[in-house]
Amino acid sequence: MVSNDALDLSQIDPPIWRIMVADVVYGPYTLGQMRGFADEGRLSAGSSVARGDGGAFREASAYLDLAEMFPHPSPPSSDEKPAPSNFVVTVQTDSDGRRAVISVLNQNGRFSELMAGTFILNAEVTAYDLRTQLSTVLAERGKFVIVNANTGQLAWMGLGADTDQHARAIWKRDD
Repeated sequence: MVSNDALDLSQIDPPIWRIMVADVVYGPYTLGQMRGFADEGRLSAGSSVARGDGGAFREASAYLDLAEMFPHPSPPSSDEKPAPSNFVVTVQTDSDGRRAVISVLNQNGRFSELMAGTFILNAEVTAYDLRTQLSTVLAERGKFVIVNANTGQLAWMGLGADTDQHARAIWKRDD
């Protein structure tokens, strides 16, 4: 039996958000779904997002509703390249995603695959920028973890909300 008094959740949290990844638009999503994507690392402050039908795509951090989801602000833009850093990048993806990851690493610096899916990279890039680049090419095709061995920064995508919370609780670095 269907009740006509049922609560219509679309009025409380309407699906109005769209995400663009590699020129493909996904959505619409609710704010709750967007929060879930941010918790999983699939949505970053720099992700290309639009609100409503036909809205312009801007960085997610430009929307007040979304900006609160990103605890770490984007690094200030600068014309200077960051100092070279050593990274460990671990990736789980399909063969197309693997090729895309190798292309990103090659564009950024010198790298080597130590074992299947685990790369070391020396590059003049921040962990934040590397994460954004890998998120763009992998989209829904995989997950990864990045460790900047020089600064102790940890970044990831696609690990799930529980793993995200555990990582934030455990990983500490001196700032």
